[in-house]
Amino acid sequence: MNNNGESKLEKTAREGAFGPTELKKGEKNRFLGEFEERVIAYLSESQIKEKALYPEIKEALQSKEANKLIIRGDIDKSLISDYIEWAREAGVSFNRKNSPEFRGNVALAVAGKDAVKQQFGKIPDREEKLQKKGLSDNIIKNAGSLLCSDCWKELMEKAPEEKVNYKKAGIFDKLTGTGCTGCQKK
Repeated sequence: MNNNGESKLEKTAREGAFGPTELKKGEKNRFLGEFEERVIAYLSESQIKEKALYPEIKEALQSKEANKLIIRGDIDKSLISDYIEWAREAGVSFNRKNSPEFRGNVALAVAGKDAVKQQFGKIPDREEKLQKKGLSDNIIKNAGSLLCSDCWKELMEKAPEEKVNYKKAGIFDKLTGTGCTGCQKK
């Protein structure tokens, strides 16, 4: 008899019919099939759907402990292609997982093979993080846009890791009259 009051035969029959008892199944369903202690960093669905990328994920992928990038299967490929490219560059495998048992809003996770020492956990929302750093709201809200040299300088001083989300305006942009979204100057 085991702790549940079932014999070895009953246990064998139950495991044959339903599979072996799984430890921390609820936790694994929250983190796309991974134990929480293996997760280095993760993003929510709303973060994945933003126009901007999260450079913290690139940093997590470059960690020695990073073993895989896991992406929820229902997330559109156009939203994750840059993250997949970062995983390839870092030599980290990636896969998409679907399960009706997944709970919560974790949409992307970087995980180790075993328990990891450094855990970032949920990456803070980009807008909130940049506001705390004192970056202008126009710059924050216009990821993917051109920035004049003054706004580019502000970005590099306050949040250089965010340069992946912006383009510095060049001479051609000035000649064609393309304006800076950070300060709304032509």
